[in-house]
Amino acid sequence: MERLVSVVIPAHNSIPYIVETLDSVFAQQHRPLEVLVVDDGSTDSTANVIRESYPEVRLIQQQQRGHAAARNAGILAARGAFLSFLDHDDLWSADKLDLQLVCFARDPELDLVFGHMQNFFTPEMPAVDRERIAVPLHPIPGQLQGSMLARRKSFDRVGFFDEARGMGDFLDWYGRATLAGLRMLMLEETVVHRRIHANNYQRTHKHERGQILRAVKDLLDRRRAAG
Repeated sequence: MERLVSVVIPAHNSIPYIVETLDSVFAQQHRPLEVLVVDDGSTDSTANVIRESYPEVRLIQQQQRGHAAARNAGILAARGAFLSFLDHDDLWSADKLDLQLVCFARDPELDLVFGHMQNFFTPEMPAVDRERIAVPLHPIPGQLQGSMLARRKSFDRVGFFDEARGMGDFLDWYGRATLAGLRMLMLEETVVHRRIHANNYQRTHKHERGQILRAVKDLLDRRRAAG
């Protein structure tokens, strides 16, 4: 379907946030919408809550393989002409898809549309913990998967996310997209709200942060090789 948007949400032990996240997706005015949640080996009641409360969601369950593998599983199952992504703890602005789809309608040659993102502290986080985390709380350009809407045929030119990367998988994909010459647009509007909480992946897996530097190095090496 030419107007079908597929939304891929990787989820692992997502009970504290998944309901609010899904509600932000279904608050979008655009239809038709295909929502795929990939339960990546959760040990909580994520799958049961989705089955009981969101029968319209396509639930995919797999053994825990990481968020990149979960996104790839969702991509394989997705049927839409457009692909979008959202982490299980983040939120979309209510007009996210409408804003981006207007851009595609105006420019048939456009491949990717991004928007701004805004960090926010989850309400239950104590003030003392908030003071220890240095993140911008104003809108900034969102070069991350949650702010992106992609034509499926354009996404396929770049390929899947690198499942060997615990961090830096989107940076790696974005680098490959730029080398492939995909046409991109960054909206001024905020389209995604990124939740800051005690269990953010980048906080609980600090030992993997070197993978971000490796993703940057790999991109630079590819650019040099391409001349």
